[in-house]
Amino acid sequence: MDAARTVTRGDLLIAGGRIAALGAGVPAALAALRGGRAAQVHDARGAFVLPGFVHAHLHLCQTLFRGLAEQADLLRWLREAIWPLEAAHTEASLAASVRLGACELIAGGVTCVNDMGTVHHADALGASLAETGLRAVFGPALMDQGEGVPPRLLEGSERALESALGVARRWHGAEGGRLRVALAPRFILSCGEALWRDATDVSREHGLLVHTHLAESPTEGSEVKAAVGSHAAPFFARHGVLSERFVGAHGVWLDDDELGLMKRANASLVHCPGSNLKLGSGLADVRAWRRAGIRCGLGSDGAACNNRLDTFAELALAAGIARVLHRDEPMDAADVLALATCDGAAALGLSGEVGSLEPGKRADVIVVRADQAHQGPFAGRDPYTTLVHASRDRDVRLTVVDGRVLYRDGQHTTLEPERCAREAALEARGLARRAGFAGAAA
Repeated sequence: MDAARTVTRGDLLIAGGRIAALGAGVPAALAALRGGRAAQVHDARGAFVLPGFVHAHLHLCQTLFRGLAEQADLLRWLREAIWPLEAAHTEASLAASVRLGACELIAGGVTCVNDMGTVHHADALGASLAETGLRAVFGPALMDQGEGVPPRLLEGSERALESALGVARRWHGAEGGRLRVALAPRFILSCGEALWRDATDVSREHGLLVHTHLAESPTEGSEVKAAVGSHAAPFFARHGVLSERFVGAHGVWLDDDELGLMKRANASLVHCPGSNLKLGSGLADVRAWRRAGIRCGLGSDGAACNNRLDTFAELALAAGIARVLHRDEPMDAADVLALATCDGAAALGLSGEVGSLEPGKRADVIVVRADQAHQGPFAGRDPYTTLVHASRDRDVRLTVVDGRVLYRDGQHTTLEPERCAREAALEARGLARRAGFAGAAA
């Protein structure tokens, strides 16, 4: 997934947590290592080796809510289910939610996530992400207003930013740079102008991403316009929120003028097709995003509105939606795969470190089987098409982050899936009781 879209047959060498060599360069690089031999060898015959998937928009705090929030409208879904459930989180339930989601992500080839937490327990989020071995950008959701927002999720602007900066001081650059912190004002309806102004100032001063939602659903767009006099993108442009550090999830209802605002600011967008379909939000036109020159990535959103964290499913949906919207000029499979690899990394400002297999980059690498019945008979003829349209999460054989094996042939090294599932079930029952979901707590 480099700029030339190189596909080659050969070996890949990892040393010191980075990619040391590819293909023809491996023998010489290997000989230069002490002893001239690899400490570990992973046989990837009959498989594709590619960059780990970048999940550019996620809510791991919502994994425990899977199946509890089935409203087919974004604002009802938030007000009736998600916000009450988030308000009921404890440190223990949040940690269990993160671990359960991470089991699914890692087994599905995800090596990097951009996660928006809930308002509280950001340190538990950071500690849990550190435990999983994933590369992560994360931060607590910032909320200081909003219809239907439980009081426990509301913080004043000053307090919210102080809390987020405290998280950044503790976690930004932790784990050898594997963890980074973003500012995450949730969306316009839950954040006042002072919070947007302060978040923008802090982002500029400290170089932190601003991760938020915009133009997700028609009802949201109508309420945003009634509240601030315009749709989200013009509001953000007027207040200086848009910049190269801005990462906006969804963008379903952005028009050409709004895409122009995003492009001029060098802001990023993240496509979440599964979530947009399940909530009835609409079909984001990623072809138009790319034509406008906007950096864009791919995400699943949370397990409460998808209900799975499966990059392969999102790739196939993204490709299908692009074809429906542009039958005569659809996105090709290589461009779709880029959303989850090199382009996704660029959307998060991480393209210098991850997103492609190139010497010197961090060794975030996955191995995906290419010899399964559902991929044949011409799996190797066009790897992009096979990966986007035919492959499944269970085809992942190996997941490596910073040269560390997190998953190999069905076995996790940092997590115990059965234990994670048991703990998640226990914590979910308590969380449902606290949030008033009596039937789910039984």
